[in-house]
Amino acid sequence: MKKCLGCGAILQDTDSEAPGYTPKIGEDLCMRCFKLKHYGVLTNAGKTQDNMILLKKINKKKGFVIFLIDFLNIYEDIINIYKKITLPKILVITKSDLIPKNIKKHKLLKNIKDIYEINEDIILTSAKTKENIHLLENICLTEKNVIFTGFTNAGKSSIINTLIGSNITVSKCVNTTQEFIEKKVDGVIITDAPGFISNNYIDNVPKNIVKPLSYQLASKYYLKIANIDIASEISNNLTLYLDNAINVAKRKIKEELNYDIIVPSNYDLVIKGLGFIRFSHATKVYINIDSKFYEIRPTIIGGNYEQD
Repeated sequence: MKKCLGCGAILQDTDSEAPGYTPKIGEDLCMRCFKLKHYGVLTNAGKTQDNMILLKKINKKKGFVIFLIDFLNIYEDIINIYKKITLPKILVITKSDLIPKNIKKHKLLKNIKDIYEINEDIILTSAKTKENIHLLENICLTEKNVIFTGFTNAGKSSIINTLIGSNITVSKCVNTTQEFIEKKVDGVIITDAPGFISNNYIDNVPKNIVKPLSYQLASKYYLKIANIDIASEISNNLTLYLDNAINVAKRKIKEELNYDIIVPSNYDLVIKGLGFIRFSHATKVYINIDSKFYEIRPTIIGGNYEQD
């Protein structure tokens, strides 16, 4: 049974709506991967992963786990999955090229370790700039059997392609990697696992470095970020860390709002899949999305705005 080199699905030529479909069974890529690679078109959603089943499959394997999270999508649900991995592991924060220049990276890593009680080391990396790629290479050469896993759009396949020059399909679509893809290079086994599915309000991947947006928000105004409304009960200083292509507008409040979320001083309001907002002063906050889509945490920025 031949597998697609792009997503790992078993190639088949009978069902055009099922994973692995190709009109010519001798091809290296399924039609889904071919169109994603060459046209950026998603022909079908593919197989949906069940997080707990995927977790069990990973924990039954032998090897060392490199768990990837991207900078704007660090929150408790994702960290909890990481902590449930029972194999030896390390946490890697990808897309470090998107991190604003005003953030001291060593302080960022310390804050993440402290806030989420991470026992293992944390590495920052980027497939684009190849930052710390040599550290991942050293892990692979030392461990010999390495499983790359993480949540959808964390950049797993991009990192593997950068490491070994493979051609695994990369896209912004959910479930790009359908099955475990195993690559053997110079005596090292590298496995690309399907991505865990996140409970994001939105799935957004910035193209360029995130530039913090600061707002002095008077209590009679609210911020409209895409279709999300956010207001502070008291006048406050807010700093937004999100894709700068997203439309942000300050508007006057015209009706009574229910301020029922407590945000302490120097805490972040994390909107899952979008980014986070740092509040300078303790306040009650109004937001018009369900609580499952956001998290309140001590700021990972640490209130430090000096240059690296």
